[in-house]
Amino acid sequence: MKKVDSTNGKVEFRFSIEVDEGYNRTARAVYKNDIGEYYLIESEEYHIGSAYDYIDTYFLLESGEVEFFEKLALERERMKKEEALERERIEREDQERLVTSGDVPDFYKKKRSDTIWWRKETGGEHKFSFDKEKIFNLMTDYPDKLTPEQKEIFDGENPFWVKYFQKKNK
Repeated sequence: MKKVDSTNGKVEFRFSIEVDEGYNRTARAVYKNDIGEYYLIESEEYHIGSAYDYIDTYFLLESGEVEFFEKLALERERMKKEEALERERIEREDQERLVTSGDVPDFYKKKRSDTIWWRKETGGEHKFSFDKEKIFNLMTDYPDKLTPEQKEIFDGENPFWVKYFQKKNK
């Protein structure tokens, strides 16, 4: 791989190797020009005030290097798909509400990682608990009857209700 000042003519995108979507975006991709030369182009887009600027670095690739980067890109794509499937599986489990088994079967969590237990609705009331013993009514107890710690947990796990009450209290 040899660093060069620019590509030899117009290039066409072939495949992406990686993209880092952080505060400053970095991407690495392979391009090919009309005469069959391959280039690795590293693009760094960085934040400057309220705008972005970018720097491209060009590398002329040899044929073995193209194959290496192509295998790397395929492996990363495979890993992304596996991660997406795992996230999908977890979301599906979360949607099944993780009903408790045994002691109090009418409590459930909206997500596996949640602290709050929700009680199955009765008569349109939204009831929840932190310990399945002290039960709060969402419409009458939130936020006044919650401790500051409980309110922080509730707000973190339930952004919908936070927005709902903000609009309602305007």
